[in-house]
Amino acid sequence: MRELYKILLVDDEEEVRKSIIKKINWEEEGFLVVGDAENGVEALEKIENLNPDLVFTDIRMPYMDGLELINEINIRYPLIKSIIFSGFDDFDYAKEAIKMGVIEYVLKPVSAVELTEILRKVHKSMDEELDKKRDIERLRRGYQASIPILREQFLNGIIHGSISASEIDYAMSEYDINLNNADRYIVAAVHIDDMDSSIVDKELIPISVKVNLLENLKYKLQAEVFSMYSETSIVILTGLPEKMSKNYIMSILTEAIRDVNRAIGVNLTIGLGISVKDITDLHRSYTLAKEALGYRGIVGSGEVIYIKDMEPVKSDKLKFEDIEAKEYINILKFGSDESIAEYVEKIASKLKESKVHSSQYQSYMINVINIIISLVQDYGLELSVLTKTATDYIDLLDKIKDTGGFREWLLEASINIAHKIREDRAFTSKKVLEEAKAYIEENFADMDLSLEKLCKHLHVSVARFSTNFKGYGDILCKFPDQCKIAKGCGAFKDYR
Repeated sequence: MRELYKILLVDDEEEVRKSIIKKINWEEEGFLVVGDAENGVEALEKIENLNPDLVFTDIRMPYMDGLELINEINIRYPLIKSIIFSGFDDFDYAKEAIKMGVIEYVLKPVSAVELTEILRKVHKSMDEELDKKRDIERLRRGYQASIPILREQFLNGIIHGSISASEIDYAMSEYDINLNNADRYIVAAVHIDDMDSSIVDKELIPISVKVNLLENLKYKLQAEVFSMYSETSIVILTGLPEKMSKNYIMSILTEAIRDVNRAIGVNLTIGLGISVKDITDLHRSYTLAKEALGYRGIVGSGEVIYIKDMEPVKSDKLKFEDIEAKEYINILKFGSDESIAEYVEKIASKLKESKVHSSQYQSYMINVINIIISLVQDYGLELSVLTKTATDYIDLLDKIKDTGGFREWLLEASINIAHKIREDRAFTSKKVLEEAKAYIEENFADMDLSLEKLCKHLHVSVARFSTNFKGYGDILCKFPDQCKIAKGCGAFKDYR
């Protein structure tokens, strides 16, 4: 749709004004005449109410001439454009008008054709200017909309030590970061201990926790609460006044944990790093805050854990012992789904009951994953047998972020592997059985035919053959002579 620009006509002669209005099809040319005035004083009054985009004005008028009017318009309404039409071909007038930013100087009398051409030229110019303004405005709106994202990116960068001091000064002002005039800085890392709530939907829990913490802390601490993009966790960055104690901070954070539990129905654990004097050292505080969170297996969840309180703590050792690994592999190879589920529960219980740093949990789970992968490789299975979602080893490591998710994955992967091993064993057994039948039929007349000789040919042990093909193995053992072996061949026909 074509843009309609509003015009105000100003001339002390009414007949001139009426003539100009009548001779042009204004709307067809993209303009709308919203009013007219007989002098500059009246024009200013009407501009206030009509808000035109363009003013057509004569120069010589009583009370206030055209140039005085344009000067007032430039001062009061700098966005309004002006066109002068005058019966005086005076260079001084034209020069003054150009100086004042008049976009056209039109000599009267002017024909409809000439005026139409001028209007088209003016309309095009105003369209181009409007497009530019809209582009700038769109960019400005886009920038304003992106400020929350840019703000969190900056806070993520400062926490990881990837932003210079000069950039920090600019961004603190640009993004209105609430850390001005702080004497020291400290970082707290927030861990959501459970993602089950009867109050808030699971997918809304992280943002609900973040909003609740912001509301809870804004009048108590000079704090910024934001999400860590790469680690799906929440961080509290606090600017400290000179005399604020660590105990006061911990009491505020403890109350925040309780409030989140009341409002949202989830438990939080908060790891608190050391305070640093220089804002560019915040990555040190953040690293230690994460390290403090690792002790929640020892201290328990729902607490504020200060790293300096934890460093001397001795913890248990969590290890997947060789004997456990052998037992687990044996169950995967020969156990039922029920026995596999029981053993996975045993592994999960060991993880749950151990009071160790999170690094030991992760090491334990990596050991279990590596044992499973070795078994998968031994049987020539695809990695996809382990899970529907993981496509490579890196995806598998993503499963060890929490023990609950690991337990679910381990049960699924263990049962999938066991089923594949059973399928492989059934296929192999059938193949060996067919080969055994063919060998006996070919060597029926051999007086030395025996179970040992048959197994040697098949490259399997007597024990394994007897276990896998129990009925046929028993017959060969009991009747070694050729005649009774023949009866054994009859047993083959009945074996399934």
